[in-house]
Order: sequence, then C-alpha cells, then structure tokens
Amino acid sequence: MLNKHQAAAVRHLNTPLLVLSGAGCGKTRVIVEKMLHIVNSHFCQPDHLYAITFTNKAAKEMQQRLAKRYVQADLINISTFHALGLRLLKSEVKHTGLLPGFSILDPSECTQIIQELVPKGLKKNVVYDIQWQISDWKNAGLKPADATSNNPLNQDIYRRYLEYMQSINAVDFDDLIAMSLWLLQGNETVRKRWQNQVSYLLVDEYQDTNACQYQLIKQLTANNQGLTCVGDDDQSIYGWRGARPENLQLLANDFPTLEVVKLEQNYRSTSTILKAADAVVQHNPHPFKKTIWSDLGEGDLIDLSSHDSIEEEAEHIATAIHFSIQHNHHQAGDYGILYRSNRQARTIEQALRRFNIPYHISGGRSFFDYTEIKDLMAYLRLLTNPFDNAAFLRVINTPRRGIGMQTVKHIAHSAKLSNRSFFHFISQAKLDEHFEPRMAAKLHDFQRMIANFCQSKLTADVILSQLLNQTDYLNWVEHNTANQVAKVNKRKLITDFVRWVNAICKNKPTDLEELVSYLTLQTDSNDDDTQGVALMTLHAAKGLEFNQVFLIGIEEGLLPHSSSLEEAEDQSEALAEERRLMYVGMTRAQNKLTISYVKKRKSKHPTQQQTSTGPSRFIDEIPAEFMMAPDNPAHKAKTKQNFAALKAQLNQNP
Repeated sequence: MLNKHQAAAVRHLNTPLLVLSGAGCGKTRVIVEKMLHIVNSHFCQPDHLYAITFTNKAAKEMQQRLAKRYVQADLINISTFHALGLRLLKSEVKHTGLLPGFSILDPSECTQIIQELVPKGLKKNVVYDIQWQISDWKNAGLKPADATSNNPLNQDIYRRYLEYMQSINAVDFDDLIAMSLWLLQGNETVRKRWQNQVSYLLVDEYQDTNACQYQLIKQLTANNQGLTCVGDDDQSIYGWRGARPENLQLLANDFPTLEVVKLEQNYRSTSTILKAADAVVQHNPHPFKKTIWSDLGEGDLIDLSSHDSIEEEAEHIATAIHFSIQHNHHQAGDYGILYRSNRQARTIEQALRRFNIPYHISGGRSFFDYTEIKDLMAYLRLLTNPFDNAAFLRVINTPRRGIGMQTVKHIAHSAKLSNRSFFHFISQAKLDEHFEPRMAAKLHDFQRMIANFCQSKLTADVILSQLLNQTDYLNWVEHNTANQVAKVNKRKLITDFVRWVNAICKNKPTDLEELVSYLTLQTDSNDDDTQGVALMTLHAAKGLEFNQVFLIGIEEGLLPHSSSLEEAEDQSEALAEERRLMYVGMTRAQNKLTISYVKKRKSKHPTQQQTSTGPSRFIDEIPAEFMMAPDNPAHKAKTKQNFAALKAQLNQNP
C-alpha cells in the first residue's frame, strides 16, 4: 500500500517531476510502481520506457521487482548511465568516428596511455593528476577546446589523449557518457531518433548526477519532457567524482513546469535516530525543505562512547557485538561498522577475529582485478577490436611465446610510422623484412590464431573454450605458480570465469562483441555475503541498512576529514558533504546506533607516535536528548553489566 505522497509521485505523468525522497522512504518502490503505472495505463510502450540508476546491483534489483509484476519486464530499459551510453554509441557507431567492436579501457590502461603522452621524467602522481583532470573535464561535458587550466600542457594532453584513443578504436568509462552527449548535441538526426525512442525517462539517485549526465538527461527529454528524477540532496556524497547536488535546483530552472513531491515517511529507522540525523543535516543549506519521520516508535537513545585508543574502541565494539550475539540471539549480519577511511578497518578486524566473530569487508579486490581475468579479458577484447593496442601488448607474450620486449618495441615503432594498430602491422607487413625468420614465424602464428578467431561465427562460450585450449593458458598459469594454494585459487578464478561465460551464453546465444560489452560493465561488487558483520566506508554504505550500526572514529580530522576540507576549492560545500556523510551513516541504522571516538589516535607521520583528537563537531550538532553520553550513569551501568556477563561466560568456557 502506497502512502499518499508515494501514490502522487507514481500517478504524476504529464509534466516533469522531482521526487525528493528521504533516507528509507521507499524510493525504489516508487520507481518500480511508476514503471508499472506507465505501461499499464499505456502512457508509452514498454520498450520506450527507460530507467537509469548508478550501479548494476540497483538496476538488477529494479528489474527483478518489476519481473514479479509485469510479464514484459524485459522490454523496459533499466540500466546504469554507462550501459545506456554504451548502447547509444554502439547503435550510432557510424556517427562517432569509432569502428564496431571498439574497446572500453579500464583506468589502469588509460594511465599507461597518458604516461606515454606526458613529457618524460614526470612523476607518476603528476600523471594521475592529469588523468583526474581529464576525467573532471569529461564529467563536466567539456571537450579540449572548451576546457580551461592553469597548465596548458593538460589541455594539450587531453586533446592528444582523445586522438590516440580514437586511433586505437577505444574509449574509457567517462567517454561512454561524454561522447554520447557530444553526439546528441552535434547530430540532429541522432538526437531526434533518441528523443523519439525515449518516451519516458526515470532517473534514480539524481543527486549523484554530474554535469555531463544532467546534460544527457536534458538532451533525451527535450521534446516530450517525460521525466521523473528521484533523489535526496541530503545524501549527495560523491562531489569528489563530479556529482553536483545543485542539479536539483537546475531542474526547476530548465523545466518550468516541474512538480515536486516529497517522500518524508521513513520505513527503516526509529524516531530517535531520524530526529538526531535530521538535526545534524539541517545545519546544511537546503533549496528544498523536508523532514523525515517514522511511526516505528522512539527506540533506544543513541549510544555515544569515547575511548583512550583505537584498540580500546575496537575491543569495546567487538565485546558488545559478541555479547549481543550470545545473549540477545542476534546474528553477525545484523551489524554494520562504518568508518570514513579504509585504514580504520584493520584494528576492528583484529578485535573481531579474537572473538571469532565472522565479518566481511566491502570494497575489497574486484574479480576483474586479478591478473588471470585481465589476461582473458584482453584476449576477448583483441578478438572484437584488433585496434586495441593495450590488449595486444598484454597477450602477445601471454602465455610466453618467446616474443621479447625488443620485438614488441619494434612493432610499436613500425606501427606508429605506418599509422596502423599493432595487430594490423603484423597482419599486413612482410614480417621477414623486419624480423629474423624464427621470430617472424612466432608472430605469424600468433597473428593467424587471432585472425581465425576474429573471423569465427561461433558463440562466445565456444570461442573462449577453444582459445583456452589453443593457448594452453590454464596449464601455463599452473606451471608458473610455485605455491600450491595459489595454483588452486588461480585455477578456480579461470574456471569461474568460464562457467560465468557459459551461463550467459546458455540463457541467450551471445556473440563475442556482446559478451565483451557486458563483462566490461560488470564493475560493481558482487559481495552478497550477509553472514558476517559488515565493515565498510560511509561511502560504500549508502543504500544499505543494518539492525545495529557502529559509527567509529567520529572525530575532527576524520569526519569531517581534514584533507577533504584543506584541498577543497569551496570549503563550505566540502564541509556540507562531510556532514551529509554523517547523515548517511546515521540513517543506515534501523534500531540501534552507536557513535564512538578516541581521545588519542596514532599519527600518519612517523615522527609522532600519537596525536590528541576530539569528538567531531557533528556530534555537537546532535541534541543531547537523543544521546546516552559516556558519563551517563545508566550507560556506565549497562557497559559494566555487559562486561561482567561476558567475563563470566568466558570463565565458564575457557
């Protein structure tokens, strides 16, 4: 049953709509219900209805919810911004300057390209700074001619970077959105075709959009204005990657008939938690006023605790969780421990292990970060895009074929002189004129193998199987791994990848280009482990909820983070975003919230062993009536009781 504000958001169709949804107020349900209302009322055809969100996980959840209620759910276009951009570029590839089968390079590969473009001798951190600047320009929708910088070198590198990517038929992740925008802006035929295709557009997590994404939204909806944006300015926490909460205000300027509906009833947390969180975030400026509330009862007071050291803080939290699991019949998965910086996790981990409490850390190493997966992906990329020099360099001697670096350098140099990709050079050049016969034969064998696969009409799973057999990749990996445990892990990685590809192709016959596009966009964490205590940063916790939450290290210098404030061009906005992080953390808690800080923390500087710290200014913004302070007699008695009970239990079970 929808409440009246949710129902109003679902039914409104005739003018653009902004849905301001507070934390835990049912925004995903509203989006799904609105999609159902649109197709059931025949407002537009299902294949002309689009919904965009920011993660594959969120898109999958929407699709699953919709499929339970609507038999043609697969016709509705639900995707991330990047997936939509890829679809647009692939369908309009002849207008982009790219060729079919273009590659999508990951950030590490892009770093290597920029390294080659900058003057020799520049430090790696300068290369990263330039890469970040280029990303910022793309997120703002700026081409090299429009970009401004105090350093003209950056603009020149940006221009040459785009030219080089075009020459190897590749894009980066930012290009998927930026190039889509530039194409719509510069080609009226393409723009009209897509405006006719997108009859209605729903945008989730709208507060996280950057300038480029917002301009893309405007281009797609300029004709019919069939648009609903759902977001919460109090949960805009991605300014460091270009998100602009001011896009909420721009909607009202750019869409004069915009209606605003507020979702303020929270279905997650107790009133005490919500009132405390709201009191904090109200210190930020608000273009749209809203106050979230709950009818789930007042609940417990927020537990505020201070500690002399990070070890004591960790011990206190682990003890509390252990006691609650043993005596209150809670599960480890009921708890979330949230922090500002990843380095805060280590001490907590150690304490949880001492009590044998299961846990998992979000934001760990991605499946696609492993060497073996990168190798196999590079092979598949080269088969779909022979212009992909980065993929060529990765696989030319993997497994080892006796093709050394001097040979590779000669290929790169000669290919550049002849304005060809590396693979096309070894395909078209007379190799005997460039290399001694034995090396020419090795290069020819490699070229012939790749060319045969490129011409194959087999499905992707069959090609992958044949590729592994012909290269003997699995045996090569095992032969070059000395550690037995590592051998088992590497074999499992490869077989898991093969099983995944087989499953994809079993559901739907998939060619290689489709497979590579799909796999390249699967960058979200697949960590669905809910059996242990969740350890994660405040950024990673957005969208999640836990029965009990521990916010740790809530100190000046950590939250708000000193570096974020010092490095920001706009200090007031940086502080506002840090405050929103506090709000996000607090509103993850359903029934119980604990906030802790330490009085002395180990310094990052080796000359200082410890530095004095103090509670965050955000703690001072929580009204005292909502907190049980450390010196509160009831708090002391409860802590003493917990430790006594735990000590007795440990004595009984030595």
